[in-house]
Amino acid sequence: MNNFGRFFTAIGLFFLMATFAACEKTFDAPPGPYDPNITANMTIDAFKSLHTTAGGFTEIDQDIIISGIVVANDKSGNMYKQLFIQDTTGAIQLQVNATNLYTSYPVGRRVFIRAKGLTLTDEARTMILGYKDYVNGAPSVEGIPSALVSNYIIGGSIGNAVVPFEVTFNDLGTSMSNRYVNALIKLKDYEFSNADTTKTYSDTSQYRITTNLNLQNCSSSSIILRTSAYANFAGIKVPRGNGDITCIYTLYNTTRQLLIRDTTDVQFYSFRCNETPPPAGTLISENFETQTVPPTGTSPVTITGWLNMAEAGPKVFNAKVYQSNKYAEISCFASNAANSTAWLVTPAINLDNTTNERLSFDTKQGYIGTGGIWAAGLKVLISTDFTGTGNPWAATWTDLSSQAAFSPGAATTYPTSFTNSGNISIAGYSGTVYIAFKYEGADPTGTDNDRTSTWQIDNIQVIGD
Repeated sequence: MNNFGRFFTAIGLFFLMATFAACEKTFDAPPGPYDPNITANMTIDAFKSLHTTAGGFTEIDQDIIISGIVVANDKSGNMYKQLFIQDTTGAIQLQVNATNLYTSYPVGRRVFIRAKGLTLTDEARTMILGYKDYVNGAPSVEGIPSALVSNYIIGGSIGNAVVPFEVTFNDLGTSMSNRYVNALIKLKDYEFSNADTTKTYSDTSQYRITTNLNLQNCSSSSIILRTSAYANFAGIKVPRGNGDITCIYTLYNTTRQLLIRDTTDVQFYSFRCNETPPPAGTLISENFETQTVPPTGTSPVTITGWLNMAEAGPKVFNAKVYQSNKYAEISCFASNAANSTAWLVTPAINLDNTTNERLSFDTKQGYIGTGGIWAAGLKVLISTDFTGTGNPWAATWTDLSSQAAFSPGAATTYPTSFTNSGNISIAGYSGTVYIAFKYEGADPTGTDNDRTSTWQIDNIQVIGD
Protein backbone atom coordinates (compact mmCIF):
# COMPACT_ATOMS: atom_id res chain seq x y z
CA MET A 1 0.00 0.00 0.00
CA ASN A 2 1.37 3.44 -0.92
CA ASN A 3 1.64 6.29 1.55
CA PHE A 4 -1.52 7.93 0.16
CA GLY A 5 -3.54 4.81 0.91
CA ARG A 6 -2.07 4.54 4.39
CA PHE A 7 -3.09 8.15 5.03
CA PHE A 8 -6.74 7.51 4.22
CA THR A 9 -6.70 4.25 6.20
CA ALA A 10 -5.42 6.16 9.24
CA ILE A 11 -8.08 8.83 8.72
CA GLY A 12 -10.74 6.14 8.56
CA LEU A 13 -9.53 4.52 11.78
CA PHE A 14 -9.49 7.91 13.48
CA PHE A 15 -13.14 8.59 12.61
CA LEU A 16 -14.15 5.05 13.57
CA MET A 17 -12.52 5.46 17.01
CA ALA A 18 -14.11 8.88 17.41
CA THR A 19 -17.49 7.36 16.60
CA PHE A 20 -17.07 4.70 19.36
CA ALA A 21 -15.95 7.37 21.82
CA ALA A 22 -19.00 9.43 20.98
CA CYS A 23 -21.21 6.37 21.52
CA GLU A 24 -19.65 5.80 24.95
CA LYS A 25 -20.48 9.34 25.95
CA THR A 26 -24.03 9.18 24.58
CA PHE A 27 -25.37 6.22 26.60
CA ASP A 28 -25.44 5.77 30.34
CA ALA A 29 -24.25 2.63 32.07
CA PRO A 30 -26.82 -0.18 32.04
CA PRO A 31 -29.30 -0.11 34.92
CA GLY A 32 -29.11 -2.53 37.83
CA PRO A 33 -31.11 -5.77 37.92
CA TYR A 34 -34.86 -5.78 38.24
CA ASP A 35 -37.09 -8.25 40.03
CA PRO A 36 -37.67 -11.32 37.86
CA ASN A 37 -41.14 -12.52 36.89
CA ILE A 38 -41.36 -14.73 39.98
CA THR A 39 -43.93 -14.58 42.75
CA ALA A 40 -43.31 -15.80 46.29
CA ASN A 41 -46.04 -18.17 47.46
CA MET A 42 -45.12 -18.37 51.13
CA THR A 43 -43.87 -15.92 53.76
CA ILE A 44 -40.63 -16.63 55.56
CA ASP A 45 -42.43 -17.04 58.88
CA ALA A 46 -44.81 -19.64 57.38
CA PHE A 47 -41.88 -21.36 55.72
CA LYS A 48 -39.99 -21.67 59.01
CA SER A 49 -43.07 -23.18 60.64
CA LEU A 50 -42.63 -26.27 58.44
CA HIS A 51 -39.67 -27.26 60.62
CA THR A 52 -41.09 -28.53 63.92
CA THR A 53 -38.58 -31.08 65.21
CA ALA A 54 -35.50 -29.55 66.81
CA GLY A 55 -32.36 -31.08 65.33
CA GLY A 56 -34.33 -32.81 62.61
CA PHE A 57 -34.27 -32.37 58.83
CA THR A 58 -37.23 -30.95 56.93
CA GLU A 59 -36.71 -31.71 53.25
CA ILE A 60 -38.66 -29.40 50.98
CA ASP A 61 -40.43 -31.41 48.28
CA GLN A 62 -43.02 -28.80 47.28
CA ASP A 63 -42.69 -25.91 44.83
CA ILE A 64 -42.29 -23.30 47.53
CA ILE A 65 -40.87 -19.90 46.72
CA ILE A 66 -39.94 -17.40 49.41
CA SER A 67 -38.57 -13.92 48.91
CA GLY A 68 -36.75 -11.41 51.08
CA ILE A 69 -34.21 -8.62 51.24
CA VAL A 70 -30.58 -9.43 52.00
CA VAL A 71 -29.91 -7.84 55.40
CA ALA A 72 -26.49 -9.37 56.14
CA ASN A 73 -23.72 -11.13 54.21
CA ASP A 74 -20.05 -12.01 54.41
CA LYS A 75 -18.58 -8.62 53.53
CA SER A 76 -16.81 -7.92 56.84
CA GLY A 77 -15.78 -11.51 57.51
CA ASN A 78 -17.94 -11.77 60.64
CA MET A 79 -20.27 -14.13 58.76
CA TYR A 80 -18.91 -16.94 56.63
CA LYS A 81 -20.70 -18.53 53.67
CA GLN A 82 -23.97 -17.13 54.99
CA LEU A 83 -26.73 -14.88 53.73
CA PHE A 84 -29.53 -13.56 55.92
CA ILE A 85 -32.74 -12.57 54.16
CA GLN A 86 -35.79 -10.96 55.69
CA ASP A 87 -39.40 -10.11 54.82
CA THR A 88 -41.99 -8.38 56.99
CA THR A 89 -42.78 -11.62 58.84
CA GLY A 90 -39.34 -12.94 59.75
CA ALA A 91 -35.93 -14.00 58.51
CA ILE A 92 -33.98 -17.06 57.43
CA GLN A 93 -30.29 -17.91 57.22
CA LEU A 94 -29.02 -19.40 53.96
CA GLN A 95 -25.96 -21.62 53.94
CA VAL A 96 -24.04 -21.22 50.66
CA ASN A 97 -20.78 -23.00 49.85
CA ALA A 98 -19.18 -19.93 48.30
CA THR A 99 -17.23 -16.88 49.45
CA ASN A 100 -17.48 -13.18 48.55
CA LEU A 101 -21.25 -13.56 48.49
CA TYR A 102 -21.60 -9.82 49.10
CA THR A 103 -20.48 -9.06 45.54
CA SER A 104 -23.53 -10.82 44.07
CA TYR A 105 -25.88 -10.40 47.01
CA PRO A 106 -25.24 -6.98 48.57
CA VAL A 107 -27.29 -5.78 51.49
CA GLY A 108 -30.51 -4.38 50.05
CA ARG A 109 -30.85 -6.86 47.20
CA ARG A 110 -34.10 -8.78 46.89
CA VAL A 111 -33.68 -12.50 46.31
CA PHE A 112 -36.12 -15.30 45.49
CA ILE A 113 -35.50 -18.79 46.86
CA ARG A 114 -36.80 -21.84 45.02
CA ALA A 115 -36.85 -24.06 48.08
CA LYS A 116 -37.73 -27.42 46.51
CA GLY A 117 -34.73 -29.72 46.92
CA LEU A 118 -33.32 -27.79 49.91
CA THR A 119 -33.53 -28.74 53.58
CA LEU A 120 -34.54 -26.86 56.70
CA THR A 121 -32.85 -27.67 59.98
CA ASP A 122 -31.68 -25.88 63.10
CA GLU A 123 -28.34 -25.59 64.79
CA ALA A 124 -28.97 -25.24 68.51
CA ARG A 125 -32.35 -23.61 67.69
CA THR A 126 -31.10 -21.21 65.02
CA MET A 127 -32.90 -22.26 61.86
CA ILE A 128 -30.96 -22.58 58.60
CA LEU A 129 -31.77 -23.48 55.02
CA GLY A 130 -29.19 -25.39 53.03
CA TYR A 131 -28.33 -28.51 51.07
CA LYS A 132 -28.67 -31.94 52.65
CA ASP A 133 -25.57 -34.07 52.50
CA TYR A 134 -23.91 -36.83 54.47
CA VAL A 135 -20.78 -36.28 56.54
CA ASN A 136 -19.10 -39.46 57.81
CA GLY A 137 -22.32 -41.29 57.04
CA ALA A 138 -24.52 -38.97 59.10
CA PRO A 139 -27.07 -36.55 57.57
CA SER A 140 -26.09 -32.89 57.68
CA VAL A 141 -27.18 -29.61 56.15
CA GLU A 142 -24.29 -28.00 54.31
CA GLY A 143 -23.94 -24.95 52.10
CA ILE A 144 -25.68 -24.99 48.73
CA PRO A 145 -22.94 -26.09 46.29
CA SER A 146 -21.61 -23.12 44.36
CA ALA A 147 -22.40 -24.81 41.02
CA LEU A 148 -26.06 -25.12 42.05
CA VAL A 149 -26.61 -21.70 43.61
CA SER A 150 -28.40 -20.28 40.56
CA ASN A 151 -30.87 -23.20 40.66
CA TYR A 152 -32.12 -22.06 44.06
CA ILE A 153 -31.25 -18.38 44.57
CA ILE A 154 -32.46 -15.85 41.99
CA GLY A 155 -31.25 -12.30 42.40
CA GLY A 156 -33.66 -9.40 41.98
CA SER A 157 -33.65 -5.65 42.41
CA ILE A 158 -30.93 -3.85 44.37
CA GLY A 159 -31.01 -0.85 46.67
CA ASN A 160 -34.14 -1.90 48.56
CA ALA A 161 -34.72 -0.40 52.00
CA VAL A 162 -33.20 -2.43 54.82
CA VAL A 163 -35.27 -1.84 57.93
CA PRO A 164 -34.42 -3.64 61.18
CA PHE A 165 -37.16 -4.78 63.51
CA GLU A 166 -37.06 -2.48 66.54
CA VAL A 167 -37.43 -4.79 69.52
CA THR A 168 -36.96 -5.09 73.25
CA PHE A 169 -35.14 -7.80 75.13
CA ASN A 170 -38.44 -9.48 75.99
CA ASP A 171 -39.29 -9.84 72.28
CA LEU A 172 -36.27 -12.06 71.78
CA GLY A 173 -37.58 -15.48 72.67
CA THR A 174 -35.53 -18.68 72.79
CA SER A 175 -37.83 -20.81 70.66
CA MET A 176 -36.46 -21.71 67.22
CA SER A 177 -39.74 -20.45 65.77
CA ASN A 178 -39.31 -16.96 67.27
CA ARG A 179 -39.87 -14.54 64.39
CA TYR A 180 -36.75 -12.53 65.21
CA VAL A 181 -34.25 -15.39 65.02
CA ASN A 182 -31.95 -14.64 62.04
CA ALA A 183 -33.57 -11.21 61.65
CA LEU A 184 -31.92 -7.81 61.55
CA ILE A 185 -33.06 -6.14 64.76
CA LYS A 186 -32.39 -2.93 66.64
CA LEU A 187 -32.00 -2.74 70.41
CA LYS A 188 -32.00 0.66 72.07
CA ASP A 189 -30.12 1.93 75.11
CA TYR A 190 -27.51 -0.80 75.40
CA GLU A 191 -23.85 -0.69 76.40
CA PHE A 192 -20.92 -3.04 76.90
CA SER A 193 -20.46 -4.33 80.43
CA ASN A 194 -17.88 -2.49 82.53
CA ALA A 195 -15.52 -5.47 82.30
CA ASP A 196 -15.63 -5.44 78.49
CA THR A 197 -15.18 -1.72 77.76
CA THR A 198 -11.40 -2.11 77.57
CA LYS A 199 -11.54 -4.97 75.06
CA THR A 200 -11.54 -5.28 71.29
CA TYR A 201 -14.38 -6.90 69.38
CA SER A 202 -12.54 -10.20 69.00
CA ASP A 203 -9.32 -12.10 69.44
CA THR A 204 -6.35 -10.79 67.46
CA SER A 205 -3.84 -13.34 68.72
CA GLN A 206 -2.46 -16.17 66.64
CA TYR A 207 -5.19 -18.43 68.04
CA ARG A 208 -8.07 -16.44 66.48
CA ILE A 209 -10.78 -17.49 68.91
CA THR A 210 -14.32 -16.22 68.36
CA THR A 211 -15.11 -13.84 71.22
CA ASN A 212 -18.24 -13.30 73.31
CA LEU A 213 -18.72 -9.87 74.89
CA ASN A 214 -21.54 -8.89 77.22
CA LEU A 215 -24.07 -6.19 76.41
CA GLN A 216 -26.60 -4.88 78.90
CA ASN A 217 -29.26 -2.23 79.17
CA CYS A 218 -30.03 -0.04 82.15
CA SER A 219 -32.45 -2.67 83.45
CA SER A 220 -29.56 -5.17 83.55
CA SER A 221 -30.95 -7.37 80.78
CA SER A 222 -27.83 -9.02 79.39
CA ILE A 223 -27.13 -10.49 75.96
CA ILE A 224 -24.01 -11.74 74.16
CA LEU A 225 -22.34 -10.06 71.19
CA ARG A 226 -20.42 -12.78 69.33
CA THR A 227 -17.66 -11.79 66.89
CA SER A 228 -15.42 -13.89 64.68
CA ALA A 229 -11.68 -13.40 65.00
CA TYR A 230 -11.66 -13.23 61.17
CA ALA A 231 -13.89 -10.14 61.09
CA ASN A 232 -12.04 -7.20 59.58
CA PHE A 233 -12.91 -5.17 62.70
CA ALA A 234 -11.77 -7.81 65.24
CA GLY A 235 -8.96 -5.58 66.56
CA ILE A 236 -11.05 -2.43 67.00
CA LYS A 237 -11.72 -1.38 70.57
CA VAL A 238 -15.39 -1.42 71.56
CA PRO A 239 -17.05 1.94 72.36
CA ARG A 240 -17.66 2.81 75.98
CA GLY A 241 -20.94 4.73 75.62
CA ASN A 242 -24.59 3.74 75.51
CA GLY A 243 -26.93 3.68 72.53
CA ASP A 244 -28.49 1.62 69.75
CA ILE A 245 -27.18 -1.59 68.22
CA THR A 246 -28.35 -3.04 64.91
CA CYS A 247 -27.57 -6.75 64.64
CA ILE A 248 -28.60 -10.24 63.61
CA TYR A 249 -30.30 -12.23 66.39
CA THR A 250 -29.33 -15.89 66.76
CA LEU A 251 -29.62 -18.60 69.39
CA TYR A 252 -27.35 -21.18 70.90
CA ASN A 253 -29.95 -23.32 72.66
CA THR A 254 -31.36 -20.87 75.22
CA THR A 255 -28.47 -18.40 75.00
CA ARG A 256 -29.32 -15.22 73.09
CA GLN A 257 -26.57 -14.08 70.72
CA LEU A 258 -26.07 -11.08 68.46
CA LEU A 259 -23.93 -10.66 65.34
CA ILE A 260 -23.04 -7.27 63.88
CA ARG A 261 -22.24 -6.70 60.22
CA ASP A 262 -19.56 -4.09 60.98
CA THR A 263 -18.84 -1.46 63.63
CA THR A 264 -21.27 1.07 62.12
CA ASP A 265 -24.00 -1.14 63.58
CA VAL A 266 -22.91 -0.05 67.07
CA GLN A 267 -24.05 3.52 67.75
CA PHE A 268 -23.03 3.97 71.39
CA TYR A 269 -22.66 7.75 71.66
CA SER A 270 -24.70 8.57 74.78
CA PHE A 271 -23.78 8.50 78.46
CA ARG A 272 -23.71 5.12 80.14
CA CYS A 273 -26.33 3.90 82.57
CA ASN A 274 -26.01 5.72 85.91
CA GLU A 275 -23.46 8.12 84.38
CA THR A 276 -24.31 11.74 85.02
CA PRO A 277 -24.06 13.95 81.92
CA PRO A 278 -22.15 17.21 82.33
CA PRO A 279 -24.42 20.10 83.30
CA ALA A 280 -25.64 22.73 80.88
CA GLY A 281 -23.04 25.37 80.16
CA THR A 282 -20.19 22.86 80.12
CA LEU A 283 -17.31 24.36 78.12
CA ILE A 284 -15.00 21.39 78.51
CA SER A 285 -15.40 17.97 80.10
CA GLU A 286 -12.80 15.21 80.05
CA ASN A 287 -12.91 11.95 82.00
CA PHE A 288 -10.34 10.08 79.84
CA GLU A 289 -12.75 7.21 79.21
CA THR A 290 -12.10 7.34 75.45
CA GLN A 291 -8.44 6.52 75.98
CA THR A 292 -6.98 3.18 74.93
CA VAL A 293 -5.18 1.45 77.77
CA PRO A 294 -3.25 -1.73 76.87
CA PRO A 295 -3.83 -4.84 79.01
CA THR A 296 -0.35 -4.34 80.47
CA GLY A 297 1.58 -1.08 80.69
CA THR A 298 0.33 2.35 79.74
CA SER A 299 -0.12 4.56 76.72
CA PRO A 300 0.29 8.35 76.46
CA VAL A 301 -2.87 10.43 76.74
CA THR A 302 -3.95 11.23 73.18
CA ILE A 303 -7.05 13.41 72.83
CA THR A 304 -7.92 15.58 69.85
CA GLY A 305 -7.10 19.21 70.66
CA TRP A 306 -5.08 18.42 73.80
CA LEU A 307 -1.31 18.72 74.15
CA ASN A 308 0.73 16.19 76.15
CA MET A 309 4.39 17.23 76.09
CA ALA A 310 7.61 16.82 78.05
CA GLU A 311 9.54 20.02 78.70
CA ALA A 312 12.35 18.17 80.48
CA GLY A 313 12.98 14.49 81.06
CA PRO A 314 11.29 11.54 79.36
CA LYS A 315 7.91 11.50 81.13
CA VAL A 316 4.47 12.53 79.80
CA PHE A 317 0.95 11.95 81.10
CA ASN A 318 -0.26 8.38 80.52
CA ALA A 319 -3.74 6.90 80.35
CA LYS A 320 -4.36 4.36 83.13
CA VAL A 321 -7.33 2.33 84.31
CA TYR A 322 -8.22 1.00 87.75
CA GLN A 323 -11.51 -0.70 88.66
CA SER A 324 -12.92 0.25 85.23
CA ASN A 325 -12.18 3.97 85.76
CA LYS A 326 -9.72 5.70 83.42
CA TYR A 327 -7.61 8.74 84.28
CA ALA A 328 -4.35 10.51 83.40
CA GLU A 329 -1.28 9.61 85.47
CA ILE A 330 2.30 10.78 85.69
CA SER A 331 5.37 9.97 87.81
CA CYS A 332 9.08 10.31 87.18
CA PHE A 333 9.85 7.20 89.23
CA ALA A 334 12.64 5.11 87.64
CA SER A 335 13.33 7.86 85.11
CA ASN A 336 16.84 8.69 86.43
CA ALA A 337 16.00 12.25 85.42
CA ALA A 338 17.48 15.12 87.43
CA ASN A 339 14.52 17.20 86.27
CA SER A 340 11.21 15.98 84.92
CA THR A 341 8.65 18.51 83.71
CA ALA A 342 5.55 17.68 81.67
CA TRP A 343 2.48 19.56 80.44
CA LEU A 344 -1.09 18.43 79.80
CA VAL A 345 -2.97 21.28 78.12
CA THR A 346 -6.66 21.54 77.25
CA PRO A 347 -8.03 22.69 73.91
CA ALA A 348 -9.05 26.34 73.54
CA ILE A 349 -11.88 27.39 75.88
CA ASN A 350 -14.06 30.32 74.78
CA LEU A 351 -15.31 32.37 77.75
CA ASP A 352 -17.18 35.03 75.75
CA ASN A 353 -20.60 33.36 75.73
CA THR A 354 -20.95 32.44 79.40
CA THR A 355 -20.56 34.01 82.84
CA ASN A 356 -19.39 32.80 86.24
CA GLU A 357 -17.01 30.26 84.71
CA ARG A 358 -15.35 27.79 87.09
CA LEU A 359 -12.84 25.00 86.76
CA SER A 360 -12.86 21.72 88.69
CA PHE A 361 -10.94 18.44 88.57
CA ASP A 362 -10.08 15.41 90.71
CA THR A 363 -6.61 14.34 91.86
CA LYS A 364 -5.05 11.45 93.68
CA GLN A 365 -1.40 11.39 94.85
CA GLY A 366 0.44 8.25 95.85
CA TYR A 367 3.91 6.96 96.72
CA ILE A 368 5.20 10.31 97.86
CA GLY A 369 8.92 10.75 97.22
CA THR A 370 11.35 11.56 100.02
CA GLY A 371 11.25 15.19 98.96
CA GLY A 372 7.71 15.51 100.28
CA ILE A 373 4.24 16.04 98.94
CA TRP A 374 4.88 19.18 96.90
CA ALA A 375 8.45 18.31 96.02
CA ALA A 376 6.97 16.33 93.14
CA GLY A 377 4.45 18.98 92.39
CA LEU A 378 1.33 19.23 90.27
CA LYS A 379 0.17 22.71 89.36
CA VAL A 380 -2.87 24.01 87.50
CA LEU A 381 -2.30 27.06 85.29
CA ILE A 382 -4.25 29.32 82.92
CA SER A 383 -3.03 31.25 79.87
CA THR A 384 -4.57 33.92 77.66
CA ASP A 385 -1.70 34.21 75.16
CA PHE A 386 -1.02 30.55 74.39
CA THR A 387 -2.12 29.75 70.82
CA GLY A 388 -2.69 26.01 71.16
CA THR A 389 0.42 25.07 69.19
CA GLY A 390 4.12 25.00 69.90
CA ASN A 391 5.74 24.70 73.30
CA PRO A 392 3.31 25.69 76.05
CA TRP A 393 6.16 26.68 78.36
CA ALA A 394 6.98 29.53 75.98
CA ALA A 395 3.63 31.22 76.79
CA THR A 396 2.58 33.25 79.83
CA TRP A 397 0.75 31.26 82.51
CA THR A 398 -0.96 32.25 85.75
CA ASP A 399 -0.82 29.76 88.61
CA LEU A 400 -4.28 28.82 89.97
CA SER A 401 -2.99 26.10 92.31
CA SER A 402 -3.60 28.05 95.52
CA GLN A 403 -7.33 28.06 94.78
CA ALA A 404 -7.53 24.27 94.39
CA ALA A 405 -7.74 21.40 96.85
CA PHE A 406 -5.24 18.69 95.88
CA SER A 407 -4.95 15.09 97.05
CA PRO A 408 -3.15 14.89 100.41
CA GLY A 409 -1.28 11.84 99.14
CA ALA A 410 -0.07 8.64 100.75
CA ALA A 411 3.48 7.45 101.39
CA THR A 412 3.43 3.83 100.22
CA THR A 413 0.08 3.47 98.47
CA TYR A 414 -2.78 5.63 97.14
CA PRO A 415 -5.64 7.28 98.99
CA THR A 416 -8.89 5.35 98.72
CA SER A 417 -10.55 8.07 96.64
CA PHE A 418 -9.86 11.09 94.47
CA THR A 419 -9.93 14.59 95.94
CA ASN A 420 -12.13 17.12 94.19
CA SER A 421 -10.50 20.50 93.64
CA GLY A 422 -13.63 22.46 94.37
CA ASN A 423 -14.74 25.25 92.04
CA ILE A 424 -11.87 27.46 90.91
CA SER A 425 -13.24 30.73 89.57
CA ILE A 426 -11.91 31.87 86.19
CA ALA A 427 -14.74 34.39 85.74
CA GLY A 428 -12.20 37.24 85.63
CA TYR A 429 -10.93 36.04 82.25
CA SER A 430 -12.47 36.56 78.82
CA GLY A 431 -11.85 35.48 75.27
CA THR A 432 -9.91 32.27 74.61
CA VAL A 433 -8.02 30.63 77.44
CA TYR A 434 -6.15 27.36 77.96
CA ILE A 435 -5.84 25.32 81.15
CA ALA A 436 -2.64 23.39 81.82
CA PHE A 437 -1.61 20.76 84.35
CA LYS A 438 2.13 21.02 84.92
CA TYR A 439 4.05 18.24 86.62
CA GLU A 440 7.49 18.84 88.14
CA GLY A 441 9.57 16.09 89.70
CA ALA A 442 13.00 14.48 89.82
CA ASP A 443 14.61 11.08 90.23
CA PRO A 444 18.36 11.76 90.17
CA THR A 445 20.68 8.78 89.92
CA GLY A 446 22.63 7.89 93.06
CA THR A 447 20.65 10.01 95.55
CA ASP A 448 17.66 9.51 97.83
CA ASN A 449 16.44 13.08 97.35
CA ASP A 450 13.82 12.04 94.85
CA ARG A 451 10.58 13.82 93.96
CA THR A 452 8.70 10.94 92.40
CA SER A 453 5.13 11.23 93.65
CA THR A 454 2.58 9.70 91.29
CA TRP A 455 -0.24 12.05 90.37
CA GLN A 456 -3.56 11.01 88.87
CA ILE A 457 -6.01 13.48 87.30
CA ASP A 458 -9.65 12.88 86.33
CA ASN A 459 -12.95 14.62 85.57
CA ILE A 460 -11.64 17.95 84.31
CA GLN A 461 -14.49 20.40 83.73
CA VAL A 462 -15.01 24.06 82.96
CA ILE A 463 -18.61 25.16 83.45
CA GLY A 464 -20.26 28.53 82.88
CA ASP A 465 -23.73 30.01 83.28
